[in-house]
Amino acid sequence: MTISRRKYIFLTITALLICSAVIFFAWHRQALRLDHQDKVFLSAVAFQTAHGWGYNIMADNKIYIHQEFIPYITGKQGFKTREDALLVGRKVVQKISTNQLPAITQKDLEQLGILKNK
Repeated sequence: MTISRRKYIFLTITALLICSAVIFFAWHRQALRLDHQDKVFLSAVAFQTAHGWGYNIMADNKIYIHQEFIPYITGKQGFKTREDALLVGRKVVQKISTNQLPAITQKDLEQLGILKNK
């Protein structure tokens, strides 16, 4: 009877370990799914204005930032080209994605070639 009792204990422990593993992996998979639900897809979209070009920062296909004029520049001056607007818009997306303020500085505009270095 000692052998059958040992087998019973062994089978019980094995079943408990298997159940624990299944529960752990199911919980972990659910946690991963929840992490992805918290993510927001950001993109920059250029649009034409009366002053040139501007950009929208889209968060899950909704306008998050609407920028008609070149940031940092005084007055109502739009971007000269669609590509310029997208360059700055993508810089804003990059800043938001790395938990920085989405503010564009003179240095940013110079590095992107929007402003000429003095």
